[in-house]
Amino acid sequence: MHPPVEWMKLDNAAKIYPAITGSELTGVYRITVFLSSPVLLPALEIAAVEASALFPFFSVELCKGFFWYYLEYNGNPPRVLADSGPRCQPFPRTMKGELVYRVLVRANSISVEFFHILTDGGGAIFFLKTLLNYYFFHACAITEVPFPEVKEGPRPGSTEDLFSRHYGKGMPNPGVMAAAWHLPYKLRAAPRFKVTEFEIPAEKLASISREAGCTITEYLASTLLFILQEIRHEKGNGSPHIRVQVPFDLRKRYEANTLRNFSLFAMPAIDIRMGHYTFEEILREVKITMQMMTDEKRIRQIISRNVSGEKNALIRIIPLFIKSPVLRFTYNRFGPSQFTTTITNMGKVTPTGPAAGMMQAMSVTPPPPHKHIKITGGLITLGINTIVTFGSLTDNTEMESRFVKKLTESGLPVRLYLKE
Repeated sequence: MHPPVEWMKLDNAAKIYPAITGSELTGVYRITVFLSSPVLLPALEIAAVEASALFPFFSVELCKGFFWYYLEYNGNPPRVLADSGPRCQPFPRTMKGELVYRVLVRANSISVEFFHILTDGGGAIFFLKTLLNYYFFHACAITEVPFPEVKEGPRPGSTEDLFSRHYGKGMPNPGVMAAAWHLPYKLRAAPRFKVTEFEIPAEKLASISREAGCTITEYLASTLLFILQEIRHEKGNGSPHIRVQVPFDLRKRYEANTLRNFSLFAMPAIDIRMGHYTFEEILREVKITMQMMTDEKRIRQIISRNVSGEKNALIRIIPLFIKSPVLRFTYNRFGPSQFTTTITNMGKVTPTGPAAGMMQAMSVTPPPPHKHIKITGGLITLGINTIVTFGSLTDNTEMESRFVKKLTESGLPVRLYLKE
């Protein structure tokens, strides 16, 4: 167990969130595990207390300083709540002692929701695995933990902000991208955020991706670009640039143990002024972009650009009441303009032992998108199931329908898993 800290700075990826988030753009994401039987609440409550004791740096609340927001240790375990409302709701900032993550339960599902200022999906998965290890012990007296890789808890370096370590002074900034095309659909009335989940056979998806000579992430990002090209062609207006934002985890590359934010984004794209792209042409563009954007020098370039702002002496001394509106304006002006949609692949989760058969599937719900983006997607694989989740602010389901149609035409059986 790591000793408690009194307070922590926000990491570089987290600094923007307090300024831009609110009741709808919450910055909160969810990971859910579906069990084969109803959740035993007393066992889950005990598991939440015991698991959180290994993560004292998660037992923090968001506080407002004069120059920056920061995280202050309070030692509380996460609240275990009934999962009865919309997903990914904001965390109240005025409630003393309120953490920035929670555990939710509904029938046979357990979910964790995290505010992105605390960690990214890699850190959330580490916590959820730990929680499930304790849950199955208390619920079923199973001593062979399903996730032995997290049995010892967080490792040394788990609280480190690695963006600052990999900052390189004097690196040239990446080129400025032209604004991307956005889906023209009308926003639904608040509360806007709704989700639809689809189930795909995991091995069949992996097989089709291998046959295409690419990863699952590259295959699905290419599918999105292809169907977005169709929609853009039919709508006939707006920017010619279609981009899909694809987050990628940096931990394996740097053999890092941090459980704070440590991921970046690739931006595979097409420019429809070049003419119509076949799926094979899009796939080639996506593979090239993913290779380039995950190159060591490109990573350091992007990290250095992102970190340079917070190291700027002038920016550092600007009071927060001035800094926050500027950050919010800058993000709203330039952030969502860079991409059309997002797809996040949380990878494959592989439990072992007797508890493995008690977990049917998992899903990941990305944070509610900006109103200009409207729809984003996420996926995660457990056992024989890959669940693709779309989060949407619109009643128009054209993008999701075309995505499913394209996959079924490729030989992938896709069925509706959950809609709420």
